[in-house]
Amino acid sequence: MVVIVVACRSSAETRPHRAAQCARRAHGTPPYIRLHYACDGRRGRRYIQRMKPHVPLATMASSIWLRALILGCTLLATVATAQAATVIDLDWRDAARERTLPLKLRLPDGDARVPVVLFSHGLGGSREGGAAWGEYWADHGYLVIHVQHPGSDEALWKDVAPAARRASVVRGATAEQLLGRVDDIRFVLDELARRQRAADAPAWLRRADLTRIAMTGHSFGAQTTMALAGQHHRGPIRDLGDTRLRAFIAFSPLAQGLKASWPERYGAMTRPFLSVTGTLDGDVLGNGASAARRAAVFDAQPAGDKYRVVFEGANHFVFAGGDPASARRLSLASGRPRSATPDALAAAIAERTQALTLKFLDAYLKSDAPALRWLHDEAGAFIGDLGAWSAK
Repeated sequence: MVVIVVACRSSAETRPHRAAQCARRAHGTPPYIRLHYACDGRRGRRYIQRMKPHVPLATMASSIWLRALILGCTLLATVATAQAATVIDLDWRDAARERTLPLKLRLPDGDARVPVVLFSHGLGGSREGGAAWGEYWADHGYLVIHVQHPGSDEALWKDVAPAARRASVVRGATAEQLLGRVDDIRFVLDELARRQRAADAPAWLRRADLTRIAMTGHSFGAQTTMALAGQHHRGPIRDLGDTRLRAFIAFSPLAQGLKASWPERYGAMTRPFLSVTGTLDGDVLGNGASAARRAAVFDAQPAGDKYRVVFEGANHFVFAGGDPASARRLSLASGRPRSATPDALAAAIAERTQALTLKFLDAYLKSDAPALRWLHDEAGAFIGDLGAWSAK
């Protein structure tokens, strides 16, 4: 067994996926070793992994490529550390609704103006949700804002007896809470603009380019994202779309209603949209959701700037953007534990998801023409046997 560890300065700066990518680039896939750079904190130790080398250690130690790999990954770790995002926790008060929203900001290094990405957690989640996605996007030049939604957040199950958790969580999955979530995002958008105009606007907010904003979310957050993208709902409130948002990413979305109703429900979703789901991404609340229904969102939407990835063997909680332990906790809190996705497979899927979503954001928020071509010409090969890619 071989372990190579490059030390970083603090646990907040660990980026295990970078080292894995570096190892693959240095010597193909799979790598001879997986190099993670870690630190003294709990998080760093947790991410150290060991992989059995494909050649004897003596051969590896004497080889030129290994020495180059160590040097290259050391340099990569140094660059990644220098560009690590600043993390800020805030609470914004919506006085009109008497509602306080916890926010987590991830601000990329530098002083240039940057696009904004909003993330909405799933039912029973918090502003800590989507960390794997937010960290990656921020490290690549996006101001990421994770929004916590009172009424459908972790308060539904924390400090609740295990036997009562499922019933408590299900009570948060209501139309009223969906409307509250949409209003949360609108409030954040309003506040970003209002506070940016103020003479004493903080430096991080002055960097936000509010003409380039994407909306993203997982599970109930994906439903929130779809509503803001223009999904129509039955009843007196039909259109919840917001034109300030330019692109959308939905992790574990869900198509509802009969196919005959889809043109009415989803016909107005004309802006760029990426659906991310898996073959085991099924029913976690007993509401009839299925992997097929989640994948069908792409089919229900009109053509034009629409994309979908369906990962083989990925369950619902792989896409929450947390570590495997967090995924298991959320699964247990739902009261309906799903088929497990092995940690190694989940890590590989997360890495592909990071790259795919970044290319999508670059294409539509940074007007990156090569990224757009990559989505159409290369994304399928990049995913390989891990899943299936669709574009229309």
